[in-house]
Amino acid sequence: MDFSTEFIGLRNRLVQGLNPAFVSEQNTEVAGRVAALFSRYDVTSEKKLLGMMSMGMSSHAHEYRLLFAEPELTTEALAGWWEYAKQAEQSLVQPNAAHGFSILSFILATQQVDRDIQKKVRRLTAERQFENGKHGWSSIHFAVVDMEARKIYTNRMGASLKNVLQPVLRKNT
Repeated sequence: MDFSTEFIGLRNRLVQGLNPAFVSEQNTEVAGRVAALFSRYDVTSEKKLLGMMSMGMSSHAHEYRLLFAEPELTTEALAGWWEYAKQAEQSLVQPNAAHGFSILSFILATQQVDRDIQKKVRRLTAERQFENGKHGWSSIHFAVVDMEARKIYTNRMGASLKNVLQPVLRKNT
């Protein structure tokens, strides 16, 4: 397997499978590292009481998707990527009084994933609740993609990310 070719194919299929509401950039710097793909989806909606009566305010929500490659993933490298994911979340998420929620979907592609890394990924967790004039919450959905075995390992919050990745991982390059 040629990891570089497989990775570029994965990136291209992710771009093709994105909802048109996402805005994407390739090979762009995010919080000090270059992401192979950075996509964002922003939505603003009117706040309503009981879902019916306008409150005269709006709220906003966001999803950020980052794709990176780490051909030879070790447990030490995984820890470094997790710390970076938390830094990226803090850099990207800018809560205010109208903030609803933000999700950082972090995708790390690697050649192979050993059992120890599978267990460690499952235990990763990061969610913030905002207060003191800032509202809403944010969480990190973290996925490691085993390109050789064509498997996806996620943290608990990233289970929905697995559903996004499985169709593009199954397609041939």
